[in-house]
Amino acid sequence: MRRTARALTLGEVEQLRDDFIAAARRAEKAGFDGVEAHGAHGYILAQFLSAETNRRTDRYGGSLENRARIVFEIIDGIRSDCRPDFQIGLRLSPERFGLKLGEIREVAAEVLRQGKIDYLDMSLWDFAKEPNEKEFQGRTLMSYFTDLPRGNVRLGAAGKVMGASDAAAVLEAGCDYVLVGRAAILRHDFPKRVRHDSAYQSPALPVTEQHLRDEGLSPAFIKYMGNWPGFVAAKEVTAQP
Repeated sequence: MRRTARALTLGEVEQLRDDFIAAARRAEKAGFDGVEAHGAHGYILAQFLSAETNRRTDRYGGSLENRARIVFEIIDGIRSDCRPDFQIGLRLSPERFGLKLGEIREVAAEVLRQGKIDYLDMSLWDFAKEPNEKEFQGRTLMSYFTDLPRGNVRLGAAGKVMGASDAAAVLEAGCDYVLVGRAAILRHDFPKRVRHDSAYQSPALPVTEQHLRDEGLSPAFIKYMGNWPGFVAAKEVTAQP
């Protein structure tokens, strides 16, 4: 298989940073109240944060400070270029994708200390899990972030929040808010259902394509969800006479 991946030039890294900031300005101009910089799930900012992926030898590689530099420059740029009440969020993964929990905790701590964002979104994959790294096991992954001083920054967590009790558990563990992904796909009004039913639980998987259509998913989105193992039920094949 031919591989075409290559390192960005320094000029391209600076352009990438500026593109994030320009996107925030466009969002503000379009009437949005804020943006979230996606630094999780192996996307480009997560690749910079990972010492496994980031092999650079310039000011954007090497030490954790250098690898995280682009994240802080993006935050600074958005805060400088957009109005004072424009909300800025940051999403981080604390493990997987070549990321190390101890390093991401350091990045999160500094982001919270600086107080330039409005909320930090930790994507945990499972809010109740312990860390993958053995030296950090014995407590929940989420606890490594809820115990950080956060000032006026709000902290949220995502990861297998599928019912009212899950959402309550995230809040009780010290988060300020809860993020939902799959649960919101399964029921577009998940927050409303949780608010009115303390025992609410998402529909069991897999669900039919018709269920997703009824929840407002587009054909393209339904096709995409079909790539998620066990999410969309296989179509029944009717035997021909």
